[in-house]
Amino acid sequence: MEIGVIELTDRIQSGKEIYKSSKKYRDLGFYVDTTLTDFFDFVKNIPYQEDRIAEIVSRPKYLFDRNKFPGLDCKKKAILIGAWLTAHGIKWRAVAASERADKKIHHVFIQAYIKGRYRNIDATYPYMRLFESKPKVTRAQELPR
Repeated sequence: MEIGVIELTDRIQSGKEIYKSSKKYRDLGFYVDTTLTDFFDFVKNIPYQEDRIAEIVSRPKYLFDRNKFPGLDCKKKAILIGAWLTAHGIKWRAVAASERADKKIHHVFIQAYIKGRYRNIDATYPYMRLFESKPKVTRAQELPR
């Protein structure tokens, strides 16, 4: 295993590692000075690539390395969004969700507490929009810190 890369075994560990990795917001470098809209657009345009052998997360500085990570899955993109929100003192949570009829969890995204309510920030795919609703979600739960 490489330094700074964690293989995940379950949802509880996933949540804890997402929150832990997001605390490394200094890894964002000059991106920390961008607006939320610009950073969201940057992250959603990173190619999507799911983990092949094991579920993996890492701190932001490794996620920016296209040699190590040519694309990012929802967990890794959630770490980047969480890091940006942490850098700006915005309260947020990671949500595990399903859009499947059997309600099996298969996706992670961020919700930020903005203007008195939690708003979705899911930068997984290029077509996604900042704060869009999730009408197809059949199950959702906050991941543990």
